[in-house]
Amino acid sequence: MSRLWPDELGVHLSPRRLCVVRTRRGLRRRVVREHVQPVEPGGGGGWEGALAALEAQFASPGWAGVGVRAVVSDHWVRYAVVPYAAELSNAEEREAHARELLASAYGDAVSGWSLCVSDAPPGAARIACAMPGALLAALGEACARARAKLRSVQPQLIAAHNRWRDVIPADDAWFVTIDEGSLAAARMRGAGFDRVHAVRIGADWVRELKRLQTFGRLANSSGSDGRVYVDAPFAWRTLGATMGSDLEWLEHGSPRLTTALRLDELRRGVP
Repeated sequence: MSRLWPDELGVHLSPRRLCVVRTRRGLRRRVVREHVQPVEPGGGGGWEGALAALEAQFASPGWAGVGVRAVVSDHWVRYAVVPYAAELSNAEEREAHARELLASAYGDAVSGWSLCVSDAPPGAARIACAMPGALLAALGEACARARAKLRSVQPQLIAAHNRWRDVIPADDAWFVTIDEGSLAAARMRGAGFDRVHAVRIGADWVRELKRLQTFGRLANSSGSDGRVYVDAPFAWRTLGATMGSDLEWLEHGSPRLTTALRLDELRRGVP
């Protein structure tokens, strides 16, 4: 493997599925290997099954010893919108403010969780994301045992929004990302996040699609022209088209192959 163009590993962890893709960088990036498998949650945190499956992949030829970029299901993430506050002058004060907002929404459940706050232009709201510290520590340890460097960890909502941000209006639009068992929705307003919701969902796709349609009608009847842009499994998109809907189903992102792009396609079941 060339030191100039090291391979990169994308990992998506969710309670019931593991997706892994390895890409080779160079003048033209290409997919070297990819793998998708169902898992059983197991353990108290529900991530033990996915991590055990990841370690098993690390132990097989062709996966270990590379840089890892991981995406974590919204099932394990808690969000809060952090309004702009001019009196907060540095990152430490903004993080403390965000932690207070998360604690007021979720109580002691998020105490000790790892927190990150998104970047935003002056005057715009930010979004705070909290993930269990035990999950992040276990992921880091699994990568270390495989001689793999954990370069980044993103929650699903943020990773999906980054994927589609070029095709979603920057103002007055809802963005919804759906994964097996979880749904997260954020409204963009004034170049920042205005509202955010994350809920667990069931396995009845038709029922959840109808819920999305209701959500879309409520958004459109709120006195604005806001639309609902949906990042969902490929099979949901196909089924949704037959039901008729005002939802904007996201299908075509950047044509340039990246590790994040192919990992997202594996998650959504895109051929």
